[in-house]
Amino acid sequence: MGADEHRERNWAKVILLVSGMVSVGHQLLWTRRLVDLLGASPETFAKVVGVFFLGLSAGSAWSAFRPSGGARAWVRVAMAEAVVGVGALGPLLAVDGFQEVGGASAWLVTGVGRWVLPLALIAPPAVAMGLVFPAVWRAMGRGMERAVGNGQESGDDGAQGVRLYAWNTLGGLAAIGGVFFYALPYLGMVGTGLGLSAANLGLAWVAWTMGRRREIERRQEGWETRNAGSMGEALGEPQGTVVSRFGNRWVFGRREGLALMSGYAVLAMEVIVQHQFAQVAINSHFAAAGVLAFVFAGLVVGAFAATVIRVRPGLLGIAACSCFAQPWLFAWCQPGLRIISYELPPPVYFLHLGILGLLAAVPMFAVAGMIFPDLLRERRTKEGPGSKAALLAINGLGGWLGAEMAQGVLMPRFGLWSSMSMLGLAYVAMYLAWERPVAGGWRRGLSVLLLGVAGMVGVRLSAQLPQVAAAAGETVVEVATGREGVVATVTGGTNDWRILFNNTYTLGGSLAQANQERQALLPLLLQGFGTGKRVALLGLATGSTTGGAALAPWLERIEAFELSPLVARMAERHFAPWNRGISTNARVRVVIEDARLGMQGDPGRWDVVVGDLFLPWRTGEGRLYTVEHFAEVRRSLKDDGLFCQWLPLFQLTQTQFEVILRTFRQVFGDGFAVRGDFYAEQPIVGLCAFGDGRGMERLDWTRIDEACRAVRGRAGGTTDPLLRHSEGIAMCLLGPLPEVSGGRVNTLGNAWIEWDAGRNIVGLRHPWFIGVPWGEWAREVHRRGVGFLPPDLVAAHDAGQFFLTLEIAVVAKSSMAANLSAQVEDRLPRRLRSDPDAAWLNWPGRCKPGDR
Repeated sequence: MGADEHRERNWAKVILLVSGMVSVGHQLLWTRRLVDLLGASPETFAKVVGVFFLGLSAGSAWSAFRPSGGARAWVRVAMAEAVVGVGALGPLLAVDGFQEVGGASAWLVTGVGRWVLPLALIAPPAVAMGLVFPAVWRAMGRGMERAVGNGQESGDDGAQGVRLYAWNTLGGLAAIGGVFFYALPYLGMVGTGLGLSAANLGLAWVAWTMGRRREIERRQEGWETRNAGSMGEALGEPQGTVVSRFGNRWVFGRREGLALMSGYAVLAMEVIVQHQFAQVAINSHFAAAGVLAFVFAGLVVGAFAATVIRVRPGLLGIAACSCFAQPWLFAWCQPGLRIISYELPPPVYFLHLGILGLLAAVPMFAVAGMIFPDLLRERRTKEGPGSKAALLAINGLGGWLGAEMAQGVLMPRFGLWSSMSMLGLAYVAMYLAWERPVAGGWRRGLSVLLLGVAGMVGVRLSAQLPQVAAAAGETVVEVATGREGVVATVTGGTNDWRILFNNTYTLGGSLAQANQERQALLPLLLQGFGTGKRVALLGLATGSTTGGAALAPWLERIEAFELSPLVARMAERHFAPWNRGISTNARVRVVIEDARLGMQGDPGRWDVVVGDLFLPWRTGEGRLYTVEHFAEVRRSLKDDGLFCQWLPLFQLTQTQFEVILRTFRQVFGDGFAVRGDFYAEQPIVGLCAFGDGRGMERLDWTRIDEACRAVRGRAGGTTDPLLRHSEGIAMCLLGPLPEVSGGRVNTLGNAWIEWDAGRNIVGLRHPWFIGVPWGEWAREVHRRGVGFLPPDLVAAHDAGQFFLTLEIAVVAKSSMAANLSAQVEDRLPRRLRSDPDAAWLNWPGRCKPGDR
């Protein structure tokens, strides 16, 4: 190998390393941006990922039908990278563009637009990405120009191609660390996207330079060429040359079938493993990135191993065994689906997660990751120059099919563990179909038979592994798996039911019915009797919040938006006694849709909008605390319409709370705060504002009193002591939202809440905004609100702050607690104290007045 050829091969490795990193970075970014635009439904993820993989496959297919070598190949690489760099700006900037035109663009992100936009924005750069690897491979065949005429490839082409493939895969692994853990949290969406596009353009310049150098070398050596390196032929073949692209005859045979099924199995495995790890790790951006890193690490190991190890035909059998063993390895590492505690120091937490990944993910993907590179090493007689590109195209198509089948069929039908065993059976089927083990003698045939039987037994036995870690004394009533994850209903007794999402988060429960109803009914009462007819509830969970809205007799239409169809199904099947039978209420409609999209459409549609409690660090939920979402909500409100966004202070730091408050105020201007309870350790607070931007001065206490009378006077009405009288409403009211000094706001572009919450949750570097800090903030806001209340409600307003102070004193075991407890009877408003129908067990605090 000459010095020039050696240098060129080194540059090829660098180009593919960086190209792999940039391509994976773009794919991660495009998924987030298209979800920002089209909503976070599982179908959106499927469309975006599907278009990306089909685009890659189409690009490789084009390379198979229109191969080019030498200088032309480098020019093709340059053009493809330039197209990616420029085309990637479409998905990157589309969200901001659509936000500029607001509701006028709503029709584009619904219905047919959900298919057209991914195709228009992602397909062109994805196709260009698919051109890069085949073109670099072809460019590296020094004897390629001489071999084009007879369809032969250079002797070292297969092994060299595998090495290039391994470097390209290593770039994908590098993208996980560079994009997930650094670029997105610190540079934001736009900054990261622009940096990736700049890298594409840099690669285009390097490839163009290499193509020009190759052209000069060819001319100096006197090789006969026609228009070599011209831009007009960069995407085609030499004029006048007849090329047998796939050899004498191309058929879909053993190699093509293995390429298809290899892509299918690897992507299906990735989907299943992501769901498995979500049951024991924090459901955050960083945890998902860590699992993806395990996947790429295994594929990198497999790709590099394939350059030096030849173990086929036994490789498919080893892959099958690894799939059969994986559920049991995972169960051994995390017995009973024990959750990795987020209170652990970050190094310990990630060490635990890393050990789990190294045992239960990396080896399996390393074995699976050897199969396709091993195919690339094979060289057929009279194999055409496009045959390897065809394998890449087929492999990409298989990847898309695998991801879809895993999410749409395997996981819902077989669950977390048996799905992996089914993939093991798929490897056994591949072995039987294409490696013909029976022809190798009765021993090999018997081994495959035993492997298949073991696999079927494994499918049966792995179904017994737990998919939910129910607490002591609880029983799992139903478990369902879908694209969104694992959703379960568990019960600890007759009246103790809850919905568990991904084994790590309780969406709601029967014991919290009163608190959940209050989240809907309190904003409705603040707007006043008869003022509003239509209400939108952003989140369903058990349905108790929606049931609270149904207590308002003046409402004509109640729409609850829920992203997960599995959650909606659980609420209907198991929680009717605690959501007031909303599934049979003619006024209630449950919409399976991203709540953000539910706010788009015609302006001024809603009288009241209530935002549920959202988990700040869970991937995508921070979007519901953004400027863009709040702007859509305000546009959807009538002028006298009211928006209330509830915040879980026990899941937010003070800084995160202030960022959300600043974001809210930037959109709504003046507003006011309400408390959802008096808890010191698990408080919730609501940020409220009217559609016309006015705050507490808009409250009509006459209408509020009428509304309280309406909800307590009807049969089956609320028994919540705080919601039956206007004095209770005054206790829940805090005061005008304070000014927050200049600083960042949360946007779709920077996703600051999601990144910061995801970093903080591991090890809790900063404490939650609860206890004394929360009490001090509430006291200051309460003082500012006194002047906005009628004189006869000031004492009730003060009583609200009193009960919060009492709770904090009791939790802190303060010496003041006994003195404050003695004042409970006197501080409780008279109408609440004398109400015989008030259910004091529903009082939202440890110190219940009914205990007197």
